[in-house]
Amino acid sequence: MKLGGQLQEAMYRALIAEPLVAPVYDRPPADAPLPYITIGDEQAIDDGNSCSDGWEVFADVHVWSPAVKGSKLEVKRFMASVEERLAVELDVPGFTVLSGTLDSKRSFRDPDGVTEHGVLTFRFLIDPAS
Repeated sequence: MKLGGQLQEAMYRALIAEPLVAPVYDRPPADAPLPYITIGDEQAIDDGNSCSDGWEVFADVHVWSPAVKGSKLEVKRFMASVEERLAVELDVPGFTVLSGTLDSKRSFRDPDGVTEHGVLTFRFLIDPAS
């Protein structure tokens, strides 16, 4: 079985679990109110060998929040909640997630001067289920 959108679907399920951290979008509508989360780019690297398939997948998640009194505190709280939900061995049907870890995270003010933006990159090691 080849890895397709199954990981993104698993990430989405984890992010929308109750209690909801913030709305989650693949592509948010232009009028979406802050805060919200978007599932971003993904890079899959072949990690298989002559006996089996496998992938190392890097997946970005973006967190968007208004700057509350000029502070990044709210976006950092949202980032911590996202990390708790995704830095785990997610349930991906048809696959075994051997590990799910946070690879990097950063926060910064967007060029509009009022929106705080956080980017978390997760690293997943995934094999087909046996």
